[in-house]
Amino acid sequence: MAHDTTPQARVAGGDATGIPIASGKSLLRPLKAAEVVARDVVRDITANRLAPGDSLESEAEMLQKYGVSRESLREGLRLLEVQGMINIRRGPGGGPSVGTVDPGNLGRVEALFFHLAGATYQELFQAWILAETTLAGLAAANEDADLRSERMEPFLDRDAHRHEHQELADFVEGHEGFHAAVAALSGNRVLELTFRAYGQLVSHHVATVGDPRPIQDALVETHLGIAEAIIRGYSDAAGQLMREHLEEVIAINIEQLGDLVAGPVEWL
Repeated sequence: MAHDTTPQARVAGGDATGIPIASGKSLLRPLKAAEVVARDVVRDITANRLAPGDSLESEAEMLQKYGVSRESLREGLRLLEVQGMINIRRGPGGGPSVGTVDPGNLGRVEALFFHLAGATYQELFQAWILAETTLAGLAAANEDADLRSERMEPFLDRDAHRHEHQELADFVEGHEGFHAAVAALSGNRVLELTFRAYGQLVSHHVATVGDPRPIQDALVETHLGIAEAIIRGYSDAAGQLMREHLEEVIAINIEQLGDLVAGPVEWL
């Protein structure tokens, strides 16, 4: 009997074992002092409408404001620094400043959970297809036609995105830029952040294990097709073209990863 060897079929399972996924009872536990500080700092950043790069209060001011120990304050700030939400410059004239909201940092945390749970690359690819096709469909359904055109227009220029000797890091960054533009049109920041984190994980492993540059022309053409479908508001077409696009990238990953495809996602 013939076997289905399409990317969809090859990502449909996995035998890795890991720690069982719990029911989520930890949501009810009280926050530790450091977590309370981290939460309050984030609340103040949003309440004061601070932007990336803006300075935060000094340690002395934060100690007085939040009423915690120096140890708890520093631990809370480290929690935010690890997530890229703040930056801390050491030394004279240094101090904390506002960072960014980057799905790549969310992806790093997710990778740790995926690894402990035994989630495989097969499952990651499966989730990536579902996530990105959903985002593409939502982008095309965005009611602001002018915004759709504005965000997708840069990707209609074939020559601008073809570079024969482009560095892999630059290629991946450009590829991610397209997917970020599509996700931003979805109109749902929860889905944008959550779903893009999957793509960040895949891109990391593409850059460290595989190399999609040999099919660069095909990827550029697919980006163009997706962009045109989004501009025209064709949700079904945008989703289908996105699926085909991801399958090309996944095929490279499957070939490069070999038996590791059925193994657990590595923590970045």
